[in-house]
Amino acid sequence: MFTAENLVEIRELAGLSQTEFARKLGISREVINKMESGKMKPSKRTFGKVQSFLQNHQNPTNWGDVNILGKSSHSTEKRVNGKAFLNSRLQDKNAPHLHLAPLVGVKAQAGYIKGFEQVDYMDTLEQYSLPPGVNPIGAVWRYFEIDGDSMEPTLSAGDVVLATLVPVEDWNDTKDFCVYVIHAADQLLIKRLYNKSEDEWVLISDNEEVAPQHLIKKEDVKEVWFLRRHIRNKVPMTEQVKIRV
Repeated sequence: MFTAENLVEIRELAGLSQTEFARKLGISREVINKMESGKMKPSKRTFGKVQSFLQNHQNPTNWGDVNILGKSSHSTEKRVNGKAFLNSRLQDKNAPHLHLAPLVGVKAQAGYIKGFEQVDYMDTLEQYSLPPGVNPIGAVWRYFEIDGDSMEPTLSAGDVVLATLVPVEDWNDTKDFCVYVIHAADQLLIKRLYNKSEDEWVLISDNEEVAPQHLIKKEDVKEVWFLRRHIRNKVPMTEQVKIRV
């Protein structure tokens, strides 16, 4: 299995950013980042995708300089044919750039809670392009499907939200009363947050008859995602109005 150094070398020899490399492999930039930093081990499926990339990539880099099964053979020397490299980059520039984000559907939530840090699991999630007008740069994106009615009428079961990951160091700067997806120890919650203290949030539902306010300790939270877009499952019905024309 290749190491983090190998993966970085392969990507740099190809002249690709993490986002571009992730798109070519069909995985998320977040996964590439974690594998390159050594926080994730590549799955067999990802290993196969990298091997396929090496075999099919048209950039005539000397892939023989990369020892995919062991330590990087050349950590500093990068040999790329200049003209072919520019042609490859021109093709990439003219190609449509799709930024994909995984969807955590209702049926996938139990698995996500246990496997969100495992490449093998993340590879199983369906991935979808981001909506027009969304700038994907500098953020980790994820779709979540809504379950239950605790956020009615704002969010309904079957709706999908698009959210960005909030770094742990920014947790104390969450915006009061804004909507977040909270990945707690054993569940995914979508609530409005209120900073009770440096150690606790108040979780607020829009439908408090179904789900009253309650406290959660920040140390019990694994991830926080800030809601950016809302995709309705169906158009809400309006009340009947009197016809005046």
